[in-house]
Amino acid sequence: MVDRFEYKLRGIELDLEMQVRLCKYLPVIKVRRSAYRELYTRILFKLQQHRQSAYLLHMVYELLSLREKARKYEDSRKSLSLVDEYIDSLAEELNLPTNLLLVVAPQSEYASLPILSERAFIMMLPLTNLTKPWKWVLLSHELGHLYFQYHKESILVAILPVIEEELKETIRKEEQVEEYVHLWGEYWLQEIISDIVATALCGPAYLKILITEATEPKPTQLYGTHPPLDARAFAQITYVELVGADSELTLTMKRVWEEFRNGVRETASLPDYLSEEIVEHISRLMVNIIRRPFIVTNWGDFKRVMNGLPGTKDEDLRFVIPAMALSDVHVRL
Repeated sequence: MVDRFEYKLRGIELDLEMQVRLCKYLPVIKVRRSAYRELYTRILFKLQQHRQSAYLLHMVYELLSLREKARKYEDSRKSLSLVDEYIDSLAEELNLPTNLLLVVAPQSEYASLPILSERAFIMMLPLTNLTKPWKWVLLSHELGHLYFQYHKESILVAILPVIEEELKETIRKEEQVEEYVHLWGEYWLQEIISDIVATALCGPAYLKILITEATEPKPTQLYGTHPPLDARAFAQITYVELVGADSELTLTMKRVWEEFRNGVRETASLPDYLSEEIVEHISRLMVNIIRRPFIVTNWGDFKRVMNGLPGTKDEDLRFVIPAMALSDVHVRL
């Protein structure tokens, strides 16, 4: 990755030199308004592009620097090696491109930074969770964002018209419908699909840690660009039901959710623009896209590993990590 970005920086430096030379022509052609305007606009556009690239490179530098600092300590170095292995194995289950560089970097919160033009994807893991492998299941949601990026066009074409029709049935004002369709396309749909991808990989373990780490005082309320927790949980449970998961898996999903939700007094009622009908359509769509989810086809092996905890020797990280999360048997790897 360092080589890729050094090459990109050299390209920016060369082009900046070119823009400086072009700027010298501006006073000469100022009397020719149309030529002046065209050159000025082109230079401005290029400089804005370089500004964005420089900002991105700065972010990447900061993330990789923190990762390298963490690697100076033996526990962190071992954890980074294991989390890299874990993420690579999950990416393989999703059939993501094999030439894609996946990097996990310590940061203050869970997030992701796709740089698909450079075939790179950086996932951020809170530094405090680096040595708590049971919390790594939340990285499956970040992989879900990457999965969405690679299937974005087909997903949007398939589901946005359905969402729009559902909205028109309950919302009268056309401008509001347009606004909510935009929010679905820009934010909410990606979050819910990323949750479903995470569930396809980690099952109830993901839902449990999501509740633990992202508990909101009001599960039916919007928080920033994320849909309400009620909608996110409903999408996950509906998906495992529709995909034909083992009844024990489905019941475990429901139990995990109900143990939390029954302790919250707020009435379970989602707004019309985030209704259960819309969320169910999304879950049905994902059943057609991920037909044989990893956790469903390997539920038996997952239970075997979970029942064998705290022993983890020679076991697959794809089972060990979510098994620790779901069972609350936390061991050092």
